[in-house]
Amino acid sequence: MTSTFVWRGSTCALALLAACAIAPMASAQSSSAQSSAAPVFAPMSYDDDFSHLADPALRDSMWAKLKYIPIGDQAYLTLGGEARIRTETREHLDFGRGVEDDGFDLQHRLRLWGDLNITPNLRVFGELQATGTNGDNVPTRNPVDHNNIEGHQLFVEASTTFGDNGSVFVRGGRQEILIGKGRLFDPRNGPNTRRAYDALRVQATNGDWRYGALAGKTVSDLPGEWNNETNDGFKFYSAQAARRISGFAGQGEIEFLYLRTEQDTARVPDFAGERDTFSVRVGARKDALTYDVEAMLQGGETFNGKDVEAWFLGAEATYQLKGAWNPRLGTRFEFGSGDKDPNDNTSQTFDPLWGRGQSFTPEFGYSNMMQAGVNVNVNPMPKLSANVGVTVLQRLSKDDGVYSLAPALMRGAYEGQSRDVGLRTTTRFDYTFNSHVAAGFLINHVKAGDFLKETGSNEDLFYTSIFVTTRF
Repeated sequence: MTSTFVWRGSTCALALLAACAIAPMASAQSSSAQSSAAPVFAPMSYDDDFSHLADPALRDSMWAKLKYIPIGDQAYLTLGGEARIRTETREHLDFGRGVEDDGFDLQHRLRLWGDLNITPNLRVFGELQATGTNGDNVPTRNPVDHNNIEGHQLFVEASTTFGDNGSVFVRGGRQEILIGKGRLFDPRNGPNTRRAYDALRVQATNGDWRYGALAGKTVSDLPGEWNNETNDGFKFYSAQAARRISGFAGQGEIEFLYLRTEQDTARVPDFAGERDTFSVRVGARKDALTYDVEAMLQGGETFNGKDVEAWFLGAEATYQLKGAWNPRLGTRFEFGSGDKDPNDNTSQTFDPLWGRGQSFTPEFGYSNMMQAGVNVNVNPMPKLSANVGVTVLQRLSKDDGVYSLAPALMRGAYEGQSRDVGLRTTTRFDYTFNSHVAAGFLINHVKAGDFLKETGSNEDLFYTSIFVTTRF
């Protein structure tokens, strides 16, 4: 086995050295910026807003000067970037079947973006992304691990206001998309290469209401440089409406979403065709409880003439306890329907589309899978968080197989008779040095269940990673 104790020790040493080298540099920038305000970065880079730095007195550091570069009377340019170095040990991510990348890998992801604000109502946003992996031992390199350099985002956005407190923007071009909890649209931050779409997006807010419309195509990640291309065979159209809520359900939001996809080809044959997804999501906080619940129905018709009748139910909840270390108890579950009869004229396998991963590795998707677990999160120190979780994995239908998040079929329906797929145990530590630098360590172990054992390929999955992320 290539993942030896020496390799794992080297993993820790490399990440710790990187953290020690990078943290002081960014900390100096951050402390300088403290004279005005601590930098706050949005989850999506294009949502960062540093317009308050128009006041020259606030641009008292190199960092602040990069965030507001005046160009003419109204125009200004904001520069930003991210670097992530990550070590991985991968053992049996496919549970012992086929070609597997077992051993130690060193990954890097570099992102550099610029936001040109031509007027207060017109801007152009662009981003470059470069990713790579050293040490993987597979014959064909996955572009999600390796995408040397690409024009990851480039869009034009026009915005305006209306009424007393309404606003609207229209955004066209290549862009990342995150909607809700990312169960349908997610920028894929966990893997090395983030995901983008070629789309036209309209978003409006008015009082407690938020509205959106979206149309576009996916972007195919291809090996090499400057060659990611629009996938004309995978189109989508979406509309959403959301409203702030308060009262017995707590303070939060209820969101309705409709998504239509038209896919010419797919690794899962029943996912090719026309599919309509209807989603209702409620996310809120009430006293010590924070929760997010989402239900989906999928209809449509596959290219081979089957009617689609699929569903999904997912929920997350965290309860804040009193006491030292700020303990929080959490639970998370997802149920994605599976096909009950492969020989009839109905397809009941849920298509997760571009949903986020349930764990640190994409070993299982949501199709025909119940993933139900509990976790505990504590803060031993103000900047350190620790999370431990256990998740049960089971097939919902014995007449359907097990799928990866890709999605692709990992094991056929009748390779085994058991519902028991496995037991996942996860541990994660995150340390935030300051607004610019964070580091973490995580472990994901999945004990192969009876179904995998029946298929004859039943090695336990073991994955570790240490990462350092810097952002400016």
